[in-house]
Amino acid sequence: MDNQRLIKLATMAGQIILESGGEIYRVEETIRMILKSYNKADAESFVTPTGIMVSLTEEDGTIVSLIRRVQKSNIDLEKVALVNSLSRELMETQLPLDSLEKRLQEISDKKPYSIFFQLVMAAMCGFSFTVLFGGTFIDALIALVIGICVRLLQLGTREIKLNGIFINIIGGALVALLVHLFTRTIPLSPNKDIITIGSIMLLVPGIAFTNAIRDILMGDYLSGVSKGMEAFLIAVGIAIGAGTVLALLGGV
Repeated sequence: MDNQRLIKLATMAGQIILESGGEIYRVEETIRMILKSYNKADAESFVTPTGIMVSLTEEDGTIVSLIRRVQKSNIDLEKVALVNSLSRELMETQLPLDSLEKRLQEISDKKPYSIFFQLVMAAMCGFSFTVLFGGTFIDALIALVIGICVRLLQLGTREIKLNGIFINIIGGALVALLVHLFTRTIPLSPNKDIITIGSIMLLVPGIAFTNAIRDILMGDYLSGVSKGMEAFLIAVGIAIGAGTVLALLGGV
């Protein structure tokens, strides 16, 4: 068996999970499961939020290793589930490497949800959180529109590969500005704070924070702390953006 090709495919599977918002321990476990399914018991993987290192020992004692840098990150939990399912399938039925590569490439090339669907979900998120926090129907409708605007901002800035922290600074500022404009033009909506909170929930790094806690609980302290710091910086970015606009508009 071509061990160099095998280790590349196992690393590719881990990279898909890492880039799609999966936990660090899940990436390491998936890589080990794939290598173990091909009878490579002496294999190790070490993963950080920005890199994957994998090695295995061949029958003659030769060590094969691979390091891959991971730079992009997105949230696509369906890809995580598909790779997990594939790794468990391999534990029962060993696939030819050509078939494994084809399956992984299909998962990697899978298109995300349509822009229309993403905008609808963003609108419903803003609407629902505003109602949850005690806002009126008018407040929720305003948050619905703001949610669409925030998602359009995220999609647009993603195309130019803007840093995530700056995206959230701009997003927080956009939310504060739109809330101010809507509440000034719609007198029936006095709950400015509730609309702001409900709309900002679209930017809150919930998955990053959850993954940080789960990695720490699994003993991956390095990854957990780095993910936690990422979530903290994103939250600070949101606060800076929203707070700056509110201060300039006299809303603090």
